Amino acid sequence: MSDDYSRVFNLVGLLLSLAGVLILFRWGMPFRVPTGGAISLVTGQADAQEIALERIYTIIGYGGLALLILGTILQIVAVLMPARKLS
Repeated sequence: MSDDYSRVFNLVGLLLSLAGVLILFRWGMPFRVPTGGAISLVTGQADAQEIALERIYTIIGYGGLALLILGTILQIVAVLMPARKLS
């Protein structure tokens, strides 16, 4: 097995992408219609727990999306960089 930086970047990129995809499948994309904590359309009341839950899902969703983008960037860098041996 060759020991070069491009393989390391590729492996780390794949792992970050996998983590990002798994997070997005579990918590969903952050781009959805916010309910503002409304319990239903009939009552019009806001639930503080629902607002907090929406915020958590949004933050985790953006984190998963960031991991996915970072993993893809690392894979692109791995393909474009010249082969250099690890020290």
